[in-house]
Parts: sequence; structure tokens; C-alpha cells
Amino acid sequence: MLADAYIAKLDLNEDGTQIRTGAKISNRRYITSLSLTPPFDTPKLYANPLLLALMKEFLGRHFVLHTMGSVTALPGAEDQHLHADYYQLFEESPHLGRALPSYGITVGVPLIDVDVLSGPTKAWSGSHRVLPIEPTMEAYYKSYVYGPMGSCYFWDYRTFHAGGSNHSEKIRPLLFLAYTRRWFCDLFNPDGFNVEKEEYQNIPEEHRWLFARFAPPQEKANLAKGYPFPQSPSCDYAKK
Repeated sequence: MLADAYIAKLDLNEDGTQIRTGAKISNRRYITSLSLTPPFDTPKLYANPLLLALMKEFLGRHFVLHTMGSVTALPGAEDQHLHADYYQLFEESPHLGRALPSYGITVGVPLIDVDVLSGPTKAWSGSHRVLPIEPTMEAYYKSYVYGPMGSCYFWDYRTFHAGGSNHSEKIRPLLFLAYTRRWFCDLFNPDGFNVEKEEYQNIPEEHRWLFARFAPPQEKANLAKGYPFPQSPSCDYAKK
């Protein structure tokens, strides 16, 4: 259902070589924002219990859904440039940056069966600990990440990766959801994700904490108090 709805919403030009509603990020490759409307407004997508439990382990208990969208590689798309979703927070202190825990995780969900022809994502293991940046990442193991429609894989924001070339005759859309610690804000990536007032009101109350940055000012304090994950006993100084 998600795949069909996404393909239907793509605004391709007449010869199918451009997407009018997306931002072009490389040859025949576009990033498209998604609104929190059916069928993308389901908690089964953004608040899957297993996924949230994993995000809590990686990001601590105070995290939010930062953005949601799709990267679409049209037939004939070439290899994407090597990049990270964001970089080390403190480039002036490389030793500190390499030691810091994650502040953001990107979750990828293929909306078709992705194989070696349709453009698997290439990821360089361990590259999230790199500073200064190595232009080719030759020292790091490169993985080709692909799988059936609806499978799931994820990487640290700082991990270097690149979309593969699409040698098939099919559009290759990859849905992504990015979860970050709640203090993080990315002002530069062109995803354009936003949650309108009406969309926010339709979010079940138990999941609104994920969208705290879109909440009305009067709700933000209450969202912080009602955070669903309990504090770890080892960090609960009030009991000591």
C-alpha cells in the first residue's frame, strides 16, 4: 500500500526522466518529502515498537522523528556521490568526535524489491568514526545493502554511503525515516519535511512525543513530562 501510494504521488515529466516535486540530488536521483497523510500517517510505520526500542538503545530515551521522505533513483541513475547524512559535530576536535555516541539514525525501507541491478545502497562500515574525511573511504569495508520491499536497514548519520546506479527499467524508491536526539536540528538537507496543524492533531496522543518539534508551544512542556521511556535505574539520581 505504501509503495503504490508513493508511486502514484510522484509527478514525473512526460519522458519519465525528472520528478517535478522532488529536489534533484544527483543524476536521475531525487529526494522527495512525505506529508503525514494516509497511508504514511500510520503508527505502524513511524512508531513500530521494535524500531522504537532500537532507537532508544542508539539515541537514549529522548529522541524524535526528525524527518521522513524518499530517495528515488530513476532508470539510468548513476552512482551517487559519497556522502554522510550529517558530519561530526565538532570538526575542530576529531578525537572527541570519533568517541561520541550517535545523535541520529537513518532508517531505510525499500518500496520495491531492491537487487544489485536496481541500485542498492553502498555503505562504508566504521566510517562514522572518521575525521578528517577520507575522500574514497578505501580503508573501510564497503557493503551493498539491498533486500525485498518492506525490509529495513539503518545507519548512523555520520556513516558514509551512496546510492548505487539503477540499471533496471524500474523506479527505485527508498523510503527513509530519520530519528535524532531531540536537541538536534538539520537546517541544510533538502527534505522539506513538515507536519501541518491538522496532521499533528490526527497523531495518536501516545505518539505525539515523536513529533515534538511540530507541537504547539503549549503542548511541548507536557510532551516532555510524558515521555514514554522510563529513566534507567543506573541514572536515576533521585533514588540514591
